[in-house]
Amino acid sequence: MHLVTVILGVLLFPKALSALTCYDCTEALRLTGACTEVQTDCPASQQCGASAVRTSLAGINVEVKVKSCLPSASCGLSGSMNVGMTKTSTVSQCCSTALCNVHYPTPPSISATPNGKRCYTCEGDTCSTILSCSGGEDRCISTRVEFGGSARTVKGCVSKSLCVSSSGADTHAIPGVSATVSCCEGDLCNSATSTAVSLLLLAAAVLSFALFN
Repeated sequence: MHLVTVILGVLLFPKALSALTCYDCTEALRLTGACTEVQTDCPASQQCGASAVRTSLAGINVEVKVKSCLPSASCGLSGSMNVGMTKTSTVSQCCSTALCNVHYPTPPSISATPNGKRCYTCEGDTCSTILSCSGGEDRCISTRVEFGGSARTVKGCVSKSLCVSSSGADTHAIPGVSATVSCCEGDLCNSATSTAVSLLLLAAAVLSFALFN
């Protein structure tokens, strides 16, 4: 019996170490609009994270803060996205000890200083308007979001730091949302799409979509 106990301990102990307990309020935010913290065990490939998204529309600022388990691609992000009528700044931070995601990060300030970069943006269903990017927005973004029975294409400028290199966008990362979101490099390059983006940027795109409707 002692030998069986030792073998089980060897097999199960690494698994126990891989589960990181973190604060989470993603589900409460989605259902009630309030971020009530609970504790959850993250997958071995994820860390404790906290993120904040600030969106400005016609002088009105909306800020969403979330604590959750985050994959490495969504850790340490900081930048902004401009889709014409709305501009969003996004930040995330991660840590790797139990319940370490206590504090929320502060989103970077939203710059209005043009940087010479240009991308296409959409007005209604027409996406031929040229938008001047500002601050650290050195990439173009193109999104197609379906949410709540509605669909819309959103295009604009985005910071490189919010884009990640992978083979394709995650189209089902947020419950109830079907989306294709991608970044590209080069002036007015977002008539077509290329590089996939992080889950956090997908969430920012969905927030911008919601403010349009």
